Amino acid sequence: MGAYISLPTWRRSLDQRYRLVVGECTDCGAARFPPEGACADCGSDAGYDEFEPEGTGEVVAHTVIEGAAPPEFSETEKRAGAIGVVLVELDDADVRIPGMLSDCDPYGTERGDAVEKVLRRLYEQEGVVRYGYKFRPTD
Repeated sequence: MGAYISLPTWRRSLDQRYRLVVGECTDCGAARFPPEGACADCGSDAGYDEFEPEGTGEVVAHTVIEGAAPPEFSETEKRAGAIGVVLVELDDADVRIPGMLSDCDPYGTERGDAVEKVLRRLYEQEGVVRYGYKFRPTD
């Protein structure tokens, strides 16, 4: 079945999926996405002050999934073709966020390209269409 995410788990993470909420460690100020668990920088479990960055950034890594997509994305791949995936360093938060590409040729994006967050359909599971952020080039 692939990366199964139950509906209750999906609903608990809607802020991160829809609004791209990032956390800042209350002890050391390091950014984390998603804002949960112990801080990767200082190890503190004191919690996070959450904030919503603009969602713009620069591609630091890029790949294309074609012919071997995880099961939850197999219908997307059949319908739309190859899936571009990027790692984005946000402009206004010292954090890198993974995401799929949208509104572009998945092979046309490169490191250093500017992108912005957009809300798009991700896939359907348990009869529920799952939406979340993707990135699209701004050039």
